[in-house]
Amino acid sequence: MSAAFPLRPEAFEKAFVEEVFGAPSGALTSLTYKPVGTGQVCDSYRFRCEWKEGYDELLRPPTFIAKCPSADEISRSAAAIFHLYDMEVGWYRDVAGGSGVICPKCYHAAIADNEQEFVLILEDMAPAEQGDQLAGATLVQVETTLEEAAGLHSFRPDGGFEKFKWLHHSADNVAFTQQTLANGYPLFRERFADLLSSEILDIGQQLVDRIGSYVGHEPLEQTITHGDMRLDNILFHGGGEIAALVDWQTCSLGNPANDVAYMIGTSFADPTMRRDEEEQLVKAYLARRKDAPDFDAFWQEYRRHAFSGFIMAINASLHVEQTDRGDRMFAAMAERPAQMAIDLDSLSLV
Repeated sequence: MSAAFPLRPEAFEKAFVEEVFGAPSGALTSLTYKPVGTGQVCDSYRFRCEWKEGYDELLRPPTFIAKCPSADEISRSAAAIFHLYDMEVGWYRDVAGGSGVICPKCYHAAIADNEQEFVLILEDMAPAEQGDQLAGATLVQVETTLEEAAGLHSFRPDGGFEKFKWLHHSADNVAFTQQTLANGYPLFRERFADLLSSEILDIGQQLVDRIGSYVGHEPLEQTITHGDMRLDNILFHGGGEIAALVDWQTCSLGNPANDVAYMIGTSFADPTMRRDEEEQLVKAYLARRKDAPDFDAFWQEYRRHAFSGFIMAINASLHVEQTDRGDRMFAAMAERPAQMAIDLDSLSLV
């Protein structure tokens, strides 16, 4: 192990966990783990701890979640190229605790200079349940997630955005993404020919043909954004009444309309429901924002960013380990936003 922290669950030692939770040597009597989640670029595990009597206090929980580098080399390399691990560690280490956003408490965060080795030890939010990207969202789930989005987009860290280098990785990723989409879309089209209609694949090609204009657009505003605000990355409490945002690997300074359009566009399995609800959802989101732009200006940004989920589906599918569920998820992430873009005539704005 080259890093000064464990990279795989079997490498977690009792002494390391005791140190993280400020417990004396020998306080942890048992440590076991099981995999959790459906992440594509890192691996997550639920650890169960048994503490000696007197040490099972609030800061020494019976369970915690550990996030580790993916066991898949392709996924780890993609994470380094796009700085995904660095962004997530940065969020939890530097910002999450003071943001007011509902997300897991961070007990420990560390990353190596190569950005392929990291560890996060996070609060276990069970019995909250992960959203189901394939099944789609309820209206309540989308509403509560957008409440958290409004809080995130209203947050301004002390000292401003410039103090955190990891917040600005997205600027470096744009050129790489532009090149990847142009070169990789033929592969995406071939791979998903049986899962997506020709209409969806054709509008994807039209977007790729205009990708320079799309990524070169000057945003109306910039805030901290989640960047991957979809159901698989949200834990819901109470039937969806409370949403906790997880998987901050694409957290950066960006256009908040991207998060809103991404969430709405990828969440509704029924496009009719999305059409009926989206305008009111956007208005409710803006009403919760601090210093929000007016509706008409934001609505134009929202329409333009209808493609955000589609772009993520293309880009991510080309850079992570291929799985059956992953392909079905990426197909849903492409199809729903593409239909949204058709409905909103989004290509006319690119």
